[in-house]
Amino acid sequence: MEKSALASFLRARRAALTPQAVGLPVDANRRVRGLRREEVARLAGISAEYYRRLEQGSGHQMSLQVCNSLARALRLDRAGMAYLQRLALPDSEARYEVHQGEEPPPDLVEMITHWDHTAAYIIDRNQDILVVNDLIRAVAPGYVEVGNNLALMQFEAPPELRELPSWLDGARTTVSRVRYYGNPSDARWQQIIALLLEDDDFRRMWREHEALPLTSGVAPNYFPAHGWVEMKWQILEAHAGLYTVVCYGIPGSVGERALVELRAALLDGTAQLPTPGASTPTSNSRLAQYRGSGRRGLGEDGDRGDGEHPRATD
Repeated sequence: MEKSALASFLRARRAALTPQAVGLPVDANRRVRGLRREEVARLAGISAEYYRRLEQGSGHQMSLQVCNSLARALRLDRAGMAYLQRLALPDSEARYEVHQGEEPPPDLVEMITHWDHTAAYIIDRNQDILVVNDLIRAVAPGYVEVGNNLALMQFEAPPELRELPSWLDGARTTVSRVRYYGNPSDARWQQIIALLLEDDDFRRMWREHEALPLTSGVAPNYFPAHGWVEMKWQILEAHAGLYTVVCYGIPGSVGERALVELRAALLDGTAQLPTPGASTPTSNSRLAQYRGSGRRGLGEDGDRGDGEHPRATD
């Protein structure tokens, strides 16, 4: 599966480059989208045949030197180079030093759950939520609960929310980090991708093959007194494979005011925490209904059930 993922990534990155971007002359009669295979091979200093085999998923495991040469030829940034190395050199290091089912460190759990002034939670590399505190549960009732998955919830958004630029940016970020951290042999990752492939927006973004690590961003959250409000989030990696997500409002913004009001209401008892299974603003979305139906995203043969055969590694 790694070879298929590597081949798809190389093809996507090649298609995303223009001759001008790599200093090649422009041909007015050019019909190829992006660079040609032989152009990438020449830029990387390898044979065109060898590169062709890599893109077809039939090449031998490449060396670190070739991997780095390809990264430079494809103009990959640091994150892209790291992702390419994990795909191309699966045995060179502990590739997925990812939290694999063990409990998060007690001290980390204690810190998060006792923060009453900061909305925060902990996720793993599949974006499954492992630890939450009360303030973040109140900010995103029904969403940020232990056992939920950020990527699946992102694409449960209704049409009116998807029109917001912050949702679109957040969705692209979600897709890129699902790919960046994903282990194609992980059954849980496969399950998540299979469900997400039911969504048109996800499929379109998945084909772009962006791969980026968790950092920071902006996401809309719903406050009854304010409607959809943009909140900032920042990632802190305090333990290998586990990520603390801190949510906050920009000073002076509606987001800050909404968060301060909510915290005060929780402390004086005028606001209640959601009960498990409570409805959310996206409860009636198509993907939410699909998840609740008990249907499987993809069969064992990769069939989506409608005659198409999308693959998580494509």
